[in-house]
Amino acid sequence: MSAPVETTQGPAPELSIAEFLSLRPVRRGAPEVAAGAGDLARPIRWVHSGEGADIASLLHGGELLLTTGMGIGDSDDARGDFVESLAARGVAALAIELGRALETLPPALVTTAAAADVCLIAFHREIRFVDVTEAFHRRILDSRASGEVRGDDLRARFAELLLAGKEARDLLTELAAFVGNPVVLVNAEGKIAYHVPYGSDDAAVLGAWDSAERGGASAPRLIDQPVPLGDGTIGRLLVLELDAAITPADRFAVGRADDLLAIALMRDREGERLAGHRRGDFLAELASGTESSGSELARRAADLGFEASGADLMPIAVRVTRATPGDRRWEPVRVRVGRELAGRRIGSVMGVLGESGDLQMVVGLNAAERPRIAGLVAATLERAIAREFGADATATVCVGPAVTSWEQAGKQLAAVAAVLPAAAEVEQRDWYDAELPDVERLLWGLRDNAELGEFIDRRIGPLVAHDEGGRADLLRTLEAFCECGGRKTEAARELQIERRTLYHRLARIESILSVDLSDGRSLLGLHLAVRAHHLR
Repeated sequence: MSAPVETTQGPAPELSIAEFLSLRPVRRGAPEVAAGAGDLARPIRWVHSGEGADIASLLHGGELLLTTGMGIGDSDDARGDFVESLAARGVAALAIELGRALETLPPALVTTAAAADVCLIAFHREIRFVDVTEAFHRRILDSRASGEVRGDDLRARFAELLLAGKEARDLLTELAAFVGNPVVLVNAEGKIAYHVPYGSDDAAVLGAWDSAERGGASAPRLIDQPVPLGDGTIGRLLVLELDAAITPADRFAVGRADDLLAIALMRDREGERLAGHRRGDFLAELASGTESSGSELARRAADLGFEASGADLMPIAVRVTRATPGDRRWEPVRVRVGRELAGRRIGSVMGVLGESGDLQMVVGLNAAERPRIAGLVAATLERAIAREFGADATATVCVGPAVTSWEQAGKQLAAVAAVLPAAAEVEQRDWYDAELPDVERLLWGLRDNAELGEFIDRRIGPLVAHDEGGRADLLRTLEAFCECGGRKTEAARELQIERRTLYHRLARIESILSVDLSDGRSLLGLHLAVRAHHLR
């Protein structure tokens, strides 16, 4: 059975079935829950009394129907049809007073109610239906009054926070304290934008949310409130019943304050958009050269949220195959990576360049920690990019040297950005060290050179033509042989073939290219030609 969801689309107080059973006029009837005892948290919108086989047509859903059982049919089939008609209308519960039309509840009726997810209640003593409905509606009105007071209190607090310039997260923190439970904000794509624990820890909150989204049997009760934006929604606000019981007044209050949360979210979004432009402009200016002093650059970086975490700075550039200029998926990547690095006390400033669509960043560190920090940042980027762009998205991370000033960071950021296109074309690595000299980078810079093209064709052209004929993958064999420094045993292991097979292939390569693979100079030339061929 899925988790009971209490959607507050417009503040409409409700009582649960359990709360209904606690009403004094209801207790006088000696109620017995014959079906649906595990779903007593289900909300009741209204209590209706009536008789007749077609009464379901008068209901809208969410009601508890009081009846004596007259007109529901004399056969098991007729009674089953009656219960199923109520289920089709979304009726929450059916309560039958025994003694008039029915002495006991027919087993078939109980079975059908359980199967149709309709709570079935039997009253063993006579009750006045009017007393029950009056008590229920009085409780609803009391709950509404209480909810209006709490709703006004919450709106007033939200308004104070907005006027003080607070962000959506601050409003959610206030809400969590207000209801005594964790809250989760889910964006329009169904992903968590924010979550604020209360008594339970992060793991419990995220696990409960995941269970609720999947409709798990262990999912908690919750309030699921759409957050309005124009004619649609900007997301969903969830209150998870983990630390305290959700009350009708809580549901009412959440429904009263959702519009102020929407305003905070829109303001955050606009502020973040402007800040994103500022970060991108700052890094673009830094990379293109600026007349600003180092102290001025440091101040501007601090204004953008950079907190020094060492004596040095390290520039990084990132390209994702699926990213385009203005791609909105970069923003959640930036936020997620920034938070994780901040949690590790690593300062950073990140921005997306509009023309290239690449992410650029400068990270604070001590130079001796460069390899460790570079690996950590690359791994953090990889997780965030996989989450937003998809697990099969390819990311290239280029890391520059550690430098001591913002002016030097700008020069190195430009150098790293220049290396990025070449790095994206070569063999995939966790991160590409732009500080080291690299043959691929040299060859990439010469990729359009006519003499390099002639060199490739002269060295390995016949072998490429041979492989294009579909006869064998001798080029891959040559590449592995070169990468292994001409060591045949290692090359065979790399190719996962028998050494005898490798010997045969190497003989074919020597014959096709008219070369001696035991000659070091010939092997070096072939290796360069193969690597240059991959960059054409």
